[in-house]
Amino acid sequence: MGAIALIPKPWTRRDAVALAVLGLGLGLGGRAAADEVAILTVSRKRLLNDTIHARALLKAEIELTAELQRRVDAVKAGLAAVEQELARVRPTLDREVFAARVAAFDRKVRRQRRQAQKYAATLQAVFRAERLKLVEALDPLLEEVREAHGASIVLNVDQVLASDPALDVTDQVIALFNATVPPPTVPDLDVLGPAPAPAQDGEPAPE
Repeated sequence: MGAIALIPKPWTRRDAVALAVLGLGLGLGGRAAADEVAILTVSRKRLLNDTIHARALLKAEIELTAELQRRVDAVKAGLAAVEQELARVRPTLDREVFAARVAAFDRKVRRQRRQAQKYAATLQAVFRAERLKLVEALDPLLEEVREAHGASIVLNVDQVLASDPALDVTDQVIALFNATVPPPTVPDLDVLGPAPAPAQDGEPAPE
């Protein structure tokens, strides 16, 4: 009587996991315990937003942006008043005189628009540069914490599907950042220059 051929059962997920664990335990590669990788996690989002430095920059940016908007609104109000005055005095002015005033007013409007755009770009550039300094200061701190824990790798927990909260050292890195990184340079409002004076009585402001 011939030998009975056994039909292998299909592999299950449990079988695959068991074989993988068995292979690691028996030393496929031979160094499971010796090569165990120690991992730490941090929240990059928190590191970039929750330090004292980041909060100070955000507060200053909000305040300066609001002040800039107040200045822009004041200039707009002044220009609107000039425009209304031009409309009021139009019947009393010679055509050429009125056309000259309108042309001067249009130049002022364009100049004020460019100035406001320049101020806004200055704000953005200054704060972007200061935030970049904070980002650059993170790398050596992360390396310091990794070495202190004897870890092999530090992962961004914001991009990890699941992890043990005990591996998270974000608070430690933030505390180290606050204690060792020089504070950011918060720009003074003078960086934006003096607030433009609106024109009065139908006359355009000096160029």
